[in-house]
Formats: sequence, C-alpha cells, structure tokens
Amino acid sequence: MTKKLYFLLFFGFVFQLNLIAQSNEVAGPVYIDSAKAIPSSSLKKGVIIPAPKKFKEFKPRGRGINRVVPGKGYPKGEDLTAQKEMGSLKARGPQFIFEAAQTFSTPSDPTGAVGPNHYVNAWNTAFSIWDKNGNQLVEPANLSSIGGTFATSAVTDPIVIYDQIANRWVIMEFKTGTPVGLLVAISQGPDPINDGWYTYSFPTNGVDPDYPKISLWSDGYYITSNKESRNADNAQVVYVLERDEMLKGNTAQIVSFPLPGIETNGFYSPAGFQVMGKELPPRGNSPIIYMQDDAWAGVGEDNLKLWLINVNWNNLSSSTIAESQELGAANGVSPFRATFDGGDFSNLSQPNDGADIDALQATMMFMTQYRRFDNHNSVVLNFVVDVEPSAAEHAAIRWYELRQPSAGGNYSVYQEGTYAPDKSDRFSGSIGIDAQGNIGLGYTVLDDSPESPVFPSIRFTGRYVNDPLGLMTLEEGSIVEGVSIDPNARYGDYAHLNIDPSDDLTFWHNAETFDSPYRLNTVGVFKLASDQPDDLAVVRLVSPTDASLTNAEQITVEIRNFGSNPQSNFEVSYSIDGGAPVTETVTQTVGASTSIQYTFETTADLSEIGQTYTITVTTSLENDGNPDNDDISEEVKNLPARDVGVSSIDGPQTDENLTTAEDVTITIENFGGEPQQNIPVSYQIGNNTPVNEVYGPTISVGENAVYTFNQKGNFGTSGRYRITARTKLEDDFDPSNDTQVKSVANLDCIPEGSDCTLGDGISSFELGSILNERIPCGDGYADFITSTTNLDRSQANFTVSVQSRFNETITTANAEKFSMWIDFNDNAVFEDSERVVSSATIPRSIEWFDFDFEIPNDAPLGQHLLRARAGDTSFGGSLNDPCSMMEYGTTHDYSVNIVDSTLDIGDFLMNDAEVVVVSEGNNQFRVIVETMFTEPLRITVHNIIGQKMIENEILNTTDGYVYELDMSYAATGVYLLRVGTRKVGKVTRFIVK
Repeated sequence: MTKKLYFLLFFGFVFQLNLIAQSNEVAGPVYIDSAKAIPSSSLKKGVIIPAPKKFKEFKPRGRGINRVVPGKGYPKGEDLTAQKEMGSLKARGPQFIFEAAQTFSTPSDPTGAVGPNHYVNAWNTAFSIWDKNGNQLVEPANLSSIGGTFATSAVTDPIVIYDQIANRWVIMEFKTGTPVGLLVAISQGPDPINDGWYTYSFPTNGVDPDYPKISLWSDGYYITSNKESRNADNAQVVYVLERDEMLKGNTAQIVSFPLPGIETNGFYSPAGFQVMGKELPPRGNSPIIYMQDDAWAGVGEDNLKLWLINVNWNNLSSSTIAESQELGAANGVSPFRATFDGGDFSNLSQPNDGADIDALQATMMFMTQYRRFDNHNSVVLNFVVDVEPSAAEHAAIRWYELRQPSAGGNYSVYQEGTYAPDKSDRFSGSIGIDAQGNIGLGYTVLDDSPESPVFPSIRFTGRYVNDPLGLMTLEEGSIVEGVSIDPNARYGDYAHLNIDPSDDLTFWHNAETFDSPYRLNTVGVFKLASDQPDDLAVVRLVSPTDASLTNAEQITVEIRNFGSNPQSNFEVSYSIDGGAPVTETVTQTVGASTSIQYTFETTADLSEIGQTYTITVTTSLENDGNPDNDDISEEVKNLPARDVGVSSIDGPQTDENLTTAEDVTITIENFGGEPQQNIPVSYQIGNNTPVNEVYGPTISVGENAVYTFNQKGNFGTSGRYRITARTKLEDDFDPSNDTQVKSVANLDCIPEGSDCTLGDGISSFELGSILNERIPCGDGYADFITSTTNLDRSQANFTVSVQSRFNETITTANAEKFSMWIDFNDNAVFEDSERVVSSATIPRSIEWFDFDFEIPNDAPLGQHLLRARAGDTSFGGSLNDPCSMMEYGTTHDYSVNIVDSTLDIGDFLMNDAEVVVVSEGNNQFRVIVETMFTEPLRITVHNIIGQKMIENEILNTTDGYVYELDMSYAATGVYLLRVGTRKVGKVTRFIVK
C-alpha cells in the first residue's frame, strides 16, 4: 500500500472523528440593547382596525447555502422506529372545534394560546379573541389595533403564548421595514381585552430575525430565529428579553447569542424550552435544542444538540452560551432522515395534481414544551422525517420525550418514536405534555392517492404516561378534514398546541386547512386525562375481527383505568346485536392509568356467513365518575371465505394523445375471510371483447394489490371510452363488488397550467344531476367525465349553474366569464359550432349564477363529452378557444347523455336497434344492443322447440345494453334470443356447439 493511500486513510479517520467529537464551545453575547415600554389602552377602549382581506404572500422561506451531501446519511432504508399501525385506544373526540380565522394570507402561520378565560388567536398580520366556549369576543383585527409600538409597523410571523406563572399574555412579531426588529406586547393582566398592554420595539442591529419563536424560561423570554445560516455559530441567532422588567412595564434589555458548533442545512429553526405548569425551573441554564441530520455536510451522525444559556442581567457582557450535549446513537437517538428533496421547499404531493407543499424540514417544530414533575423534568419535541428515504417520500413525525433529574443535570432520551401509522403523509406537528405526563400530538395529514385522497387535514393522537414507550397509543382523532388543496406551495410554517392553565390537562391545537381560495385556521380542543378517581372504560374490542367466524368465538376486550384509584372485582358484560348480556367478574387489578385485556369464558355464536354483528361491551363499576366511556359497540363481519373484487381502475387517465398500447391498471381487493390467489380478472373497453388474465400472487384478508394487465388497451382514437374491470373468482360470495366502471377520454387538448390560486375559474358546477362543489384549484384543469347527466333533446332549453371564488372587485375589464361546449360529433374536438354558452359574464363572486342554453332538436342520442371554462382572460388566453391556456381560470370536462322522451321504445327498437350476439369461446356469449335508451329491457332465450331457458332483466350501461350469457351447460343446438319490452322486441339466433 502506498504512502499516499495510508495518508488518505488516516486523514479520513481523523476527519470522521472531528465530525463526531463535541467541541463544547462557549460564547458570549454578540449584541446587547434595550427598549422602552409604550403602554397602550385596552382593546375595549381602543380602535379596532379590521383584518386585511386581500391576498398577500409573505416573505418566502430562503434556503441559503445547500449543505446536503447526496448519498450521505442514515438510515438508507426504512426508519426502524416507525410506528406502522395506529394506536388501538379509542380517543375521545374533540371537546369542541371552532374556525378561528379565514384569510388570504399566504401562509397564514396559525398560532394561539389559551388562558384562564380566553383564547387569543393570531395569523399573519391579524388576531382575534375568543372565550373558552368558542364564542368570538374580538372580531378579526389588524395587529396594529394593539397600539403602542404595533400601531404603524409592518409586521409578520406572529406568535402568541400565555405566561401561566405571571398570568400574562405575550404577542411577538417580526418587524419589517426600517429598522427591523422584534415587536412584543405583554398584557398588563390576565384579561387580553380590558387590561391594556405594554408594548416594546426591540432593535436587532439591522438583522431581520426571520421565523422567530418565543418561549418562557425563569429569567427571560427566549426567542430563536432562522438567521445567518452560513455563520450561525458566531452571529445573532437567539435573543433573550428581560422578562422581570417587562412584567412591570419598565425599560427592558435584549441580548443575543450565536449557536457555537451548530451545523445547518440553510434554513433551520432551533427551539427554546417553553415552561408549562405552575412551577418555574431554577434561573439560568436555559436550554436551546436543534436536530442535526447526518445527510448534511459536517454532521457525523444524526443527533439532538443542546446548548445552555446563562444570562447575567446586571452585567450582560458576562453572559454565556455553551454547548451542553449532543445526543446521538449512543444516547438513544435512532437514525433519521430529516431532509426532503435535497433541501428544496416543494415536497409533499397533494390530490388532484395540486402543487407540492413544504414539509417544514430542518425545523424543530413549535412548541418544545418543558414540565416539572416530582421526580424528574420532561421536555417533548418533534420534527418531520422521511420514514422511507429509499422509496417515494413519506413524511412522518419523529417525536421525543427527554428527561432530566429533578435537581438538574444532563438530559437523556426517555422515549422516541416515529408516527407513520399508514401511507399518508404526516407533518407540521405540535406536541405537548400535560400535568399527568400524558402526551398529546396534533399534526397535518395529506394523501395524494387516487383511491383515498386526503386534502390537508388536522388530526391528533396521544399516549398515556404508563403506556409502552415509543408509541402513540391513541387511535387517530379528527379535528377537521380539509375540503380542498393548498393552492400554493407555501404551507403554514408552524402549528401551535398548548395546554389549558385552568386544569393543566386540556390540549388546544391550532393549524391550517383550505377551502379554496381561503386559508382556514381551526382550533380543536381535546383531553386525554380523566378528572375522576374512579373511571373504568372499555377502550377496544381485541377479538374477534372481520374474518371467517365460527359458532364459538372468544370475546376479548381491553379495559383501561382512567382514574387515579386501582380497580378490581368489577363486572363486565357483552351482548350480540342487542341480545341478552353475558356478564362476568374481572378479578385482575387494573392500576391507575393502565389497561388489561380480558377474555370472556362464555363464547359467542357468530357463524352466519355475511352477517355483520354488533358487539356491545360494558363495564359496571360502582360510583364510576365518567359513565360516558363505560361501553363500546363494534361491528364484526363474518366474512365469506371467497370474495374478491375490483376496488378501482387506476389507469389510464384522461389525457392528450393516448396511444393504441396503454397500460390498464386496476386495484384488486380481498373482501373475504381467507387469502386468495390465482384470481381471474378482466377488462373491457366499451363493448369490445374482454381481455381475460389471471392475477397469481396471494392477497391476504383485507389487503389489496395493484395489477397491470399484460395486454395493453387501444385508446388511440380521439373520443370517450368506458372501461369495465371485473374479477371472476369461482364461488365468489358477493358479485356486487366484483366490477368497477370508469370513463376516460383521448382528448384533442388539455389546457393545463392556468392560475386559479386567487379563486379564478369554476369553484362549483351544477347541471341536471351533476353537482360538483368546492372544486380544488390544481393546475387549472380537472377531469370529471365520469360524472354524467341526461339532457332530453325534446326540451326547449336547459340551465347550467356555476360559481367562482374570485374575491377582488369585479369590473368589466377583469370580469370572470364562462363558456361551455358539448362534443356532439364525438371527435374529442370542441368546435365553435358545439359551443352552447359563449363568454357569459359571472357578475359577482361567491354567488351561484345561472346560464341558459339550448341543444339542437336533432342532437345525436347517447353519451358526449362536455367542456366548461371560466376565468379572467384580460391577462392572457381566450375563453372561447377550448385549448387556450388562460392566465387566470379553470377548464373542466364532464359527460352528458342525450335522450329523447318523445320517442316510442317499441318503434325505436324495431326500426333502429340491432341485437348482436358475440361468441367469446367455451360457449360464453356477450349480447349487445347499441341504443341509448335507459329503460330496463327483458332478455329471454328459448331452445328450438320453444322451451324458455332464460328470462332476465338487462340494463343500459350508458353506451348500450350488454349481457354476459353463459351457455356452457346447455345442449348443442340453435337458440333464439329476444331483447325488448313485453310487447315488442328484436329476435336473433345463435348456436351452441
């Protein structure tokens, strides 16, 4: 081995040691100043300035230097701490929910805190105040309404906290303009409306303290920021405000520190510890924490890094910040991948091809809550990770509880977990710990999968203090389910969960969803703890579950003690479908905040195949303080052994230039009680010959599988296609779930790319039986051709209703207009002669408007494509050109079925219909009657001597009548087939060989 190679190996070894080693650097202040208090009157006496209502995009997040090293970092595969199943404990639903803000601010950055009698909510540039029953006491107001230093400053990134020890509210904002700095208002008492405020404008020496987060410690209010990412180890990053003087309304000092030894990935957000509860820690040693990803340059292993700040308010220059700990693998921190897309801010896919939104990576999510207990101190924290970095991105929440001895000293990892209970993305978490040690977690859920899309929605989970470590044991609860996508890549830069100081047990979570074009802030209030000494609950039916069941099934349940007293020798009972209860006595002891599983000695008869049984389980504890949780009812189905079906047709999708060889992809689901394999499947395009294949691998009970047929589909001709996919499992129990039908189109053009983030275009559409509301913006185009309605050509006229959400003042120049076409000749080209509404004005926003139109009285019967467009074309694009990309607007496609109620069914069948019998081999036949009438017809088959073999109903599938005829058991010979009404019909012959 050469000397050069030895040198390189030695150098690499030393370099790696340097990456891992802690320098334990100590630094002093980098900036010192002060600010005077300017009192302001109570909000009740002041002038309330209305909140801004116009769209406003706030300063985009700047990445700065990109320090991600491609291919570097662990884990390479799946996160080993991932919790892949949802908790089984039934969560109590939110106590109540209220919509706290409706805004166009992008992002809204929701924040809020709860006090003894109020909830103060804030978002970018505005705030409102509520009572604790969800009643609004102060209407949405500009933050300048606070007065004092807030009166004339341009501000952003508000944060609200409640200082429980001092009974004061604190509102902080990042001040823009000249000079930049921090605005802070501290209430003069616990009433944010009537008690007045002390306001401060703290200078920051020309440095704009972006993304500031405030937290309470004994000797000050600590503020972290995203500043100087290139040299955060020697520039001002953390600010401390002199709390003692601010509470008195005196001049207060500000001191700023760097974070020595920090490694970042450009944008970053450390956190201070926010004291919760009634007891402050000793003064000094205030912690700052940040996560460091080993995918970044300069980081040897994934870790949590802590610094301690000691401020001497009498001699600020002697104050210090010092590296304290770096918790890595040896300290219980498992590898994590906290980097998405190399550090880019567009990460998570939304339904309907909405813009990818920011996962909020490299951020210690607000808040990092600290609480003192009798024998330890706890802090809980969270940040987003990619739980499967080797595959498609899957956002999940890595969370921690760190503990410290009561007397002080180092922190250690008490528990960690990564919450990823299913395939949906979870991010923007906010975590808290209550006075009993229970942990609550609120977060955003998102899923772009076509079969189960989830618009950004707010949910919660949690765990009890004595539950198994590292798991969120509560079943996920919902605060609000989103109804549309985020129209912009910017997502609320944080959420905010805090705990009610009135009981130190109730969680209040505030986060962002969307009802396009509005951004909504919703508060959900939930509680894990019980206030009762005696409180037993049935929380879960452990078994049986949906499966093939017997006449002697054991019933096993989980019983939890939510109270503070241990319990034993209590009765528990179950009943089936409201029948006589089976009651037994539980002799086991259930300790406080623990649970047990109990199996009844008496079994249950659940043997009827296909039957869904309701099992009700009840505890009967004498003097139970909370009877609301004493019982649960769960449905269990005795699944047939064999039952599979098609749950969705996944491809192809409506597009331009589809080919003669497109993949046809379906999802097959096992609805039965036994695993299945070698499943016959088929697809059929229109009334063409079905393609039959076999899916070989095993599909477990309750699971599904995606299958792409070997034989590709021909969609090469422009127009609309109906795809029918089905399973043909022998002895299948329930044929009703075997088949799915989907319409796709090969279109002449798809005008994607229009901007509808301000509400331009069609937000709701109604025609006949089609009602499509709250349509997401997406990329300006949406395919709804599966939605169809009948238009009777014998009518004089029709009405289509549309709604736009464009919120600016409507003028002639920027009016939203609407056009619509019906593709009568079915060539997938929307021609001028097929336009039935032309540039009709939508005079006002957020209202329904009706537009009348006619169709020719000789319009071709049957199914046709419909295109609808609306927008403001004063900036570009042509509304009456169905292919033109508008600068602002949307284009949507639907289907209509032209019918004629004046035609006689008998005349039509006799004169125009043709009955075709197609042999598919093995004496399997397909009967096709191509007509667009929708009434049910009768089909009969007779043998040559007149005996009736079959009589059945045949239904119109919108493109004609199709009937699958199995003659495999019939004798060889000639048969007569008739289709029609009882009075009139068409007859044809076919041969069975």
